[in-house]
Amino acid sequence: MENKPNILLIITDQQRTDTLGHLKRTQCQTPHIDRLANRGISFDQCLTPSPICGPARAAIFSGRYPHQLKGEVCREGLGVTGRKYGKDMMLNTYSLRESPDLTNLLKSVGYSTAYAGKWHLGEDIFNDWFERIDGSSLNKYRQWCEENNLPDGWAMSDADVKTDRFPHMSIPFPKVSPLESSQTVDAWIADIAIRQIVERPADQPFFQVCSFIGPHPPFKIPEPYFSHYDPECIPEPPNFKPTALEPSCKYYSFYRNIWQDYSEDWNEWKKSVAVYWGFVKLIDDQVGRLIECLERGQLLNETLIIFCSDHGEMLGQHGLWQKMQPYEESLRVPLVMAVPGMKEGEGIQSQAGASLIDIAPTIISAAGVKAPENYKGIDLSPAFTNGSILKEDRMLFSEQKPLGHFHGEVDWRLVTNNRYKYIWNRSDRDELYDLSSDPWEIENLISNSGLKSVISTLQDALSQWLEETDDPLLSDFEYELLHNDRLKNIPET
Repeated sequence: MENKPNILLIITDQQRTDTLGHLKRTQCQTPHIDRLANRGISFDQCLTPSPICGPARAAIFSGRYPHQLKGEVCREGLGVTGRKYGKDMMLNTYSLRESPDLTNLLKSVGYSTAYAGKWHLGEDIFNDWFERIDGSSLNKYRQWCEENNLPDGWAMSDADVKTDRFPHMSIPFPKVSPLESSQTVDAWIADIAIRQIVERPADQPFFQVCSFIGPHPPFKIPEPYFSHYDPECIPEPPNFKPTALEPSCKYYSFYRNIWQDYSEDWNEWKKSVAVYWGFVKLIDDQVGRLIECLERGQLLNETLIIFCSDHGEMLGQHGLWQKMQPYEESLRVPLVMAVPGMKEGEGIQSQAGASLIDIAPTIISAAGVKAPENYKGIDLSPAFTNGSILKEDRMLFSEQKPLGHFHGEVDWRLVTNNRYKYIWNRSDRDELYDLSSDPWEIENLISNSGLKSVISTLQDALSQWLEETDDPLLSDFEYELLHNDRLKNIPET
């Protein structure tokens, strides 16, 4: 990549790794995303630094962990009111208050920058990051629907797909949308991104972001996507029900309540899974449109295309709905990079440890710029020519803060070497899983005396990370390690 490549970053919302067709983990088919993997590299063990929209996206663009980043409350919501400065970006309603290093550095070496779709990091700072922006306002999309004599295409306007509980979040109930696929909000966002690429400054390389809304619930999508997959062919996962020795907070979780409200019967949930997969297919077709746009402009071979998602989706597993969980379904996300100069059929599947915080330093490297010293992610580009050059057992970290009292959950921090995963649940039972023998995370091994050295190693790694990143929960973690007999004796729920 001697010449500066164009860079296209595609972000989906709430897409699990097992929806990628080339991985063959489910029946889900994604031919266009697979095409990217076929001429690049697929990091099959990628972890989100926080399984919730705002914090994860802040990490993507800042190359650091959410608790390191400052934000300001930008609207009322989830029990947080007023305007407060100096807060970390661990909640989902904050406007990012950090220097836009990523795009400033790209602009400094001649890149034009444009953004289409969901931003979620504060409309008031958007122009600080990108030169051209559009598609982040759902009200604008709803206005577009009205101007084109279409029904409201924003699914959350439909009471049928929202819980009666407060706050009124989405439920797993699937429903057919009356729109054509070309009229959906994700097609609308793809239209904007395509227009921005076509109308870009022709004498500059570009950094273009296309950030989709789907496959985030509600699962209200049009035909033929709604009926594309047969729910009768989807088997019940081994971890569909709550598992033994889970933390007490899961029993009180808002998302356990929604799971119970909806159904404890897999026969209902498999309908939701089928439509979720159909939603992924709808998104994949929009990715195909972006690829076609690059091909028409003879840009495909000159563009580094990065495809990722901010976090996954529980889909009823572990008796939970939505995200914000330390389990694989919520944590593992797609990360695929199509590399300029790589021919179709030369794709690499990498098991190297990767995180969404690696995206910013990888983009910076591709542009030939030195990454800021405060970046915590690593440059993944050495793997473009040798997929095994990066460590498979690299320690990866993730974190979560409860959304508010209603959430019923606790703070957690985790570390994994992609075999063992240790989860520290603040003031609750800790968890340890052997992902090689128990990929469904059914057996919590935290009290297994034969794994004391494994637990100690992971706890030391987590402690070091908490200290290096100035995590405000470091003292709580250290205190609980000294008094963990109390935690080990929490009654089973």
